[in-house]
Amino acid sequence: MSYSEDELRLKKILISIINSAPGLKYALLTDDTGITILSQAKFKFSSYNGISVEKIGAIGGAVFVAGEEQGHILGYGSINLQITEYLEGMIFSMKVGKGVLCIVADKNVQIGFIRATMKKWAPHISLILHRYLKADQAEISKEVKELFRSDTFGML
Repeated sequence: MSYSEDELRLKKILISIINSAPGLKYALLTDDTGITILSQAKFKFSSYNGISVEKIGAIGGAVFVAGEEQGHILGYGSINLQITEYLEGMIFSMKVGKGVLCIVADKNVQIGFIRATMKKWAPHISLILHRYLKADQAEISKEVKELFRSDTFGML
């Protein structure tokens, strides 16, 4: 798989995040709809039990958007950081431009350190993601225009 320069930068950031502290398992970057853009696992991700990065990203994105809507209804504004604590682990989610950064961790992680790490990298991810998604949109628009060009329409 060939990665663009922006994808490589984002991947390096996810690797830095995942290796910054013990207990971190996965770092995912999703778009606003929950579609996983990139992910990084500290260890090999096992999908034999029906769990996949895409499912984690989709559910994490949906939970984040629902929480954000709840905050708006209550008049609290946008989410700064969302932490979901389970019996056996935690998920940290933060808005990064047009995406969401999700960190999956064990239950014994240093919450303050994870929060500081996410805040440190959020502006960098936002900037790269904005450029990356803008380029992606331009490519999609180009492909759609090509599809509906009058000289190729007859070929359908």
